[in-house]
Amino acid sequence: MTCGLIRSLGLCNSPASQTGKSALLDIVDFCLGRDEVTLPVGPITATVSWYAVIFQLADTRALVARPAPRGAARSVTNGMLEIGADLEAPELADLRINADSTQIRQQLGRRIGIGDPLAQAAPGSLASPLSANLGHAALLCLQNQDEVASKRGLFHRQNDDAAIRNALKATLPYFLGAVPEDQAARQQELLQARRALRRAQGELKSAQDLNRDVESRLRSLLEEARVHGLIEGDEDLHNNRAAITASLRRATSFQTVRVTDDEAQRGRELALGEQASGMRRQLRVIAEERKLLTDLQAEEGGYASAVGRGMSRLSALNLVPDGFPGEQACPVCGSVLDEPDPTVADMHATLDDLSRQLDAVQTARPHRERAMRELELRAAEIRQQLRGVEGALSVIAEERSRHAGLLAHAETQAYTRGRIDAYLTQIDAVGSGGDLHRLEADVAIAQRVVAGLEAQLDADDAEDRLTHSLSYISGEVTRHARQLRLEHGDRLVRLDVKKLTVVADSAQGPTELMRIGSGKNWVGYHIAAHLGLHQYLVANQRPVPRFLMLDQPTQPYYPSDMAKRSGRLEDLALDEDREAVKRLFELMYQVTASLSPNFQMIVSNHADLPDPWFQACVRYNWRDGEALIPQHWIDQQQAGA
Repeated sequence: MTCGLIRSLGLCNSPASQTGKSALLDIVDFCLGRDEVTLPVGPITATVSWYAVIFQLADTRALVARPAPRGAARSVTNGMLEIGADLEAPELADLRINADSTQIRQQLGRRIGIGDPLAQAAPGSLASPLSANLGHAALLCLQNQDEVASKRGLFHRQNDDAAIRNALKATLPYFLGAVPEDQAARQQELLQARRALRRAQGELKSAQDLNRDVESRLRSLLEEARVHGLIEGDEDLHNNRAAITASLRRATSFQTVRVTDDEAQRGRELALGEQASGMRRQLRVIAEERKLLTDLQAEEGGYASAVGRGMSRLSALNLVPDGFPGEQACPVCGSVLDEPDPTVADMHATLDDLSRQLDAVQTARPHRERAMRELELRAAEIRQQLRGVEGALSVIAEERSRHAGLLAHAETQAYTRGRIDAYLTQIDAVGSGGDLHRLEADVAIAQRVVAGLEAQLDADDAEDRLTHSLSYISGEVTRHARQLRLEHGDRLVRLDVKKLTVVADSAQGPTELMRIGSGKNWVGYHIAAHLGLHQYLVANQRPVPRFLMLDQPTQPYYPSDMAKRSGRLEDLALDEDREAVKRLFELMYQVTASLSPNFQMIVSNHADLPDPWFQACVRYNWRDGEALIPQHWIDQQQAGA
């Protein structure tokens, strides 16, 4: 897709300001589907009612015309789109509305190969998934005069807002071919699958938590119901879940209940307090018994270790032959000992005794471990019962501290019935365990779905493809930077798609564009980066328009009005500036010639080089009053006003 009918490098020279050369880029941007009108207020907006561009496609042409905004409006959402091989500029009377800006972007995008890829929204964002379209591709093809010499941004409109920057970061991997068209759609499916997995895991955890503490919670609610007079009688249900549940269901009925007097409530509190104290005493006894078993285990461990060492020493007796006569005489000198050594038989007897003692210790160990487990289970059961009793005591304490008249007794009963009913509903929803199996199955299925999508979305493979693309582009950008003799250009220069800038390796380390001095370097790196990018896009037939439009890239070299009016290199003050300007256009010419007829550059600027190849590229030379808007249009408008 090229702009207009110009192939290769096209130049529009104008030595004066306010001739409309900068408006060319805004018109192309507008006709590529942008809604906001950025054309300068003046002769253009006063005399033009329609803006149009003819795009040359691979096998046909596309005419896009957009009406000028009416009144004080700053945006337009409709336009005209025509497709045909023999399209020419239409007459004003033939212009009509037949599409909106979204349709224009979609139709032109599909013509150059943009499908309907969806880029995943940023984590935590509430925005809809981003759909890559022609508007995003156009950001790679345009450079306003305040952008081509900017150190803080590399792409068109990058510094407008965060949405544009996020769109560039999200769609660049697609335009570079690092991810296929449906990759982003699968990313969205994976995002939804992960959300479903987290939801299923949350439901399973809630059900597991509910089943784990259900007995203590039921007993606490039972005691609360008794305190508020919803249940009559003080029978002990002995942690019978079915009986407790049945009593609570009776408590939720709306029958008239007897108001519990203060004396009965106080007696109930004393009974619960004694019950809680008894449970705490039982826990202390269990703790002491457990400590005793632990101490015995430690002592037995030390004793077994000592016995083991003794047996290890006596095990050497197995090497002594039977009938060894060494107990009465010294084995070295043969003299008779005053105190004979223990006989081999005695030491064997000692070894057997130690072995029996060690066996006794090992025999007792399983019994002790079983006793420890029984104590732990008993302690857990008592703690669960204690939580229920303490919950009931807490309710009684809250009831006593509540100010008189704050809540009527009937309202208190209704509130308690509501809490009991809500909890019983939760229990009914979870069931006795069968529903847990269903939730576990749901989690397993969700995990398999996520794993399958993750296998399809090979992040490492996409990263490898992106690295390959950037390596190719970085090689071209480095070569261009060396040809332009840019600062730090003698080292590796690369495109950073995460920060949307150029990074050059310097002696001090990686240096981003904003830390490289002078506007001349900024212009040079912009041109080098965009040429390298489009070389890759053309070589790999990526779905991006095959043109690059620059507005006044030589502005840092023409600071004086005299130099701008002439546009000649001879009027530049410094020899190095003259050489630098020539190198810029030579590079543009070489790249467009190498990519022709599949690439086009459109440059509006002040420079007017005498070289034949340069003059052959000049399409418009607005001088001596000639401009984008003819003077007679302005005269007619002023006369009509």
